[in-house]
Amino acid sequence: MSRFPQGPTGGGGVRGRERRASDGDARSPRSDAPREEKIADGWGDYLKDGYFDAEGNLRIEYLSREKLDPLVYYMANGEPRLSTGQIRRFFQHCRAVETRLKTGQSTWGAERPHIEFLDAAAQDAFGKVQRKIPSLFFDFISRNVHAIKTEKDFLKGFLPHFEALVGFASAHLQRERN
Repeated sequence: MSRFPQGPTGGGGVRGRERRASDGDARSPRSDAPREEKIADGWGDYLKDGYFDAEGNLRIEYLSREKLDPLVYYMANGEPRLSTGQIRRFFQHCRAVETRLKTGQSTWGAERPHIEFLDAAAQDAFGKVQRKIPSLFFDFISRNVHAIKTEKDFLKGFLPHFEALVGFASAHLQRERN
């Protein structure tokens, strides 16, 4: 059961934890550093068994409002707040890879580095002095990049999962002014 509350009016919630050297992070904790939340804080078995069940079907929890709405609520209300522009930037990168694969313009082997690049892009956005993305979104991207092993993982697992997150995010994300 998720420790994330059920939507913005739910009780409880996840509390981030201070980064400690014992967490396996080589960087030392800063006293002024914001709490870094991880998906596992509220969804302990996240991606533990991959995207698919024993029959090869996408696990319903990766599309469910019960799991994703609270997660995106905390991304949208964290520090910094996840913006529509940031989530769209990552999602459009994935859609471009999907298009190249589905149209036969490229192969999985050629596109795999573009998936790995997502982790570097997330690290860059998260590591800036003025962070561009919250720790929960950074953790989401990083965990999923590491979970994607095959073209099926990407096209039938991660993409629908990310698309559902984007869909639930529309109710919570800050919209930028043009």
